[in-house]
Amino acid sequence: MDDAAKMIEAFLAEMRARYSDEIDAISLPEGTVEYVRQRVAAGDEETLLFMLKLGYLMGLQTGFAAGQAGASEPPRGGPGPIKA
Repeated sequence: MDDAAKMIEAFLAEMRARYSDEIDAISLPEGTVEYVRQRVAAGDEETLLFMLKLGYLMGLQTGFAAGQAGASEPPRGGPGPIKA
C-alpha cells in the first residue's frame, strides 16, 4: 500500500470513529447498495468517483453554510433520509 492509500485509509478510519453514529443514521434511497455493487462489478470508476466528489462537495457546502451562520462545526445529529 502506498503512502497516499495509507493516508486515505487513516482519514476514513478517523471519520468512521468520529461520525459513525451520524453516518449510521443516514438512510440512503432503496436500491443504493445494489447500484453501488453493480457499478463496482462493472468497473465503473467514473460513476463511483462522481458520487464521492458529489458527497465531498455537499459536505463543503454544509461546512461553508455553518461557517457563514457562525457555527464552529457543521450541524451534527439526526439527518432525515436522502430522497432521490
